[in-house]
Amino acid sequence: MSHLPVIAVVDDELVRATHGLTDLVSRPAIELKACYGVPASPNGTDAACDVAMNGTPHLNRAEVLVGEALNKALAENPDGVEVRWPFAPADTIDWEGREIVLLQMYAMLNIKPNNNTHPLLLVPPASSPTLPLSEQELYAQMVFENLNAPQFALFPNSIVSLLGLNATTGIVLHIGRSTSTVAIVVDSIVRWECATSVDIGELDCEAYLESLLLADDRLDKELKKAAGVESFAPRQKEKYIREIQEFIFAECTGDDIEVPLPKGVGQKTVEVAGKAEKEDEGFDVAKKLTADVVPPPQIANSHKSKKQQAQMLAAAQSKAQAAADAAIAADIITISIPSLPEKEIIIGQVRHRLADPLLKGKTPGGDTVWEAIGRAVESSALNGFERVAVWDGLAVVGDMARFKSLPIAVATYVSPYLLSSSDLPSDSQPARVKLLSIPEYFANYKGATGDLAPFLGASMVAKLAFNESQGKHYVSKLDYNSHGPSCIHGVWPEA
Repeated sequence: MSHLPVIAVVDDELVRATHGLTDLVSRPAIELKACYGVPASPNGTDAACDVAMNGTPHLNRAEVLVGEALNKALAENPDGVEVRWPFAPADTIDWEGREIVLLQMYAMLNIKPNNNTHPLLLVPPASSPTLPLSEQELYAQMVFENLNAPQFALFPNSIVSLLGLNATTGIVLHIGRSTSTVAIVVDSIVRWECATSVDIGELDCEAYLESLLLADDRLDKELKKAAGVESFAPRQKEKYIREIQEFIFAECTGDDIEVPLPKGVGQKTVEVAGKAEKEDEGFDVAKKLTADVVPPPQIANSHKSKKQQAQMLAAAQSKAQAAADAAIAADIITISIPSLPEKEIIIGQVRHRLADPLLKGKTPGGDTVWEAIGRAVESSALNGFERVAVWDGLAVVGDMARFKSLPIAVATYVSPYLLSSSDLPSDSQPARVKLLSIPEYFANYKGATGDLAPFLGASMVAKLAFNESQGKHYVSKLDYNSHGPSCIHGVWPEA
């Protein structure tokens, strides 16, 4: 490899990229919203499109906005710009839009496609449960003909996610903006036939948290006090709630959020891999699993009268309730929002329930991400040995993985698919699940959450893929010129 590679990991709405690699694998150098804007037309037509001779619409590149130019236009006139997300799930793929976003990525990395000499490793969005060869061909065509890369490697999100978490076999749950997908990987081979998806994502969690905040009477009083009003103007409260939701999703991803665990799980079924063992730090899974229900106070055998015992029990219950109320009162965070920058707003326990749509369904009895995991693992395409082996590596990735307590909750919710007791030996059903995390020995990723695992894995792959002489893991411009887009067919991971 004569030039430094470009590593790009694309999600539905975000591109993470870097140019070059170091001995200490670095974090993304840039982050770019995976969208572009065109002028909005009041009559519903697309003002930024020309029509070619064959009737196919093409974007007028001179009017397309992307990156900072798009942000500036939206700040000045939000209604004057139509924002499009070409990498998000859609019936028809916007390949020209994808090219526009990737060209902006190159510009931010100071690379000119006209004289591009840098290999590209691209990880496409995981929102599609499969990555068919036809789609891989179109990626190859775009990269070689429009981005002018000399070498190109394409890796599925599930593969690089597991590699970044120090595993080659496991279950990868990717939580996207509107869709969550589950992929099964066995010995670095993606078992596409097992892939499942569910129409739940981060957008549903954001909307659900807003509904909870709107119904919170305590927060209602808090906001009226902060705004100095007795009643809200039309849409005023909704604006405040939206800003609170945005703050929580952007800033409160650590210990401020404790996603509730399922009730009735009374044993240690989750092992957290990749973290150094410390007695005074970390998440005590066993403690959390066994602390679902606090038993009521008990009165020991006594010679006191029934009336005295009843008084003692009432006093003990009152004390326990007071302690519980104090714990609830203490479980608050204080935030500020752009509309009320000088005021402090207190948010209570309602914030912990932001992941309910993922774990309990958008509606009562609705589909969940952990049930999607169960369907993928129970696929008839897996044999018994593989079905047990994949539980030894559960990866939760996507932007929602920023919330440190969410992967723990997902891992505990899958307990119906595990043995009820680890003391019961079985070759066909596991007794526990191992939750993967980024190993501590990656110094630049210390404390990082699963949302960065795909980028870490892609960086590791790039160090090997473009340096091996056989070219098994990439295709070159020469290959493309000789065989066309089908040259991608013989490249791992499909080989």
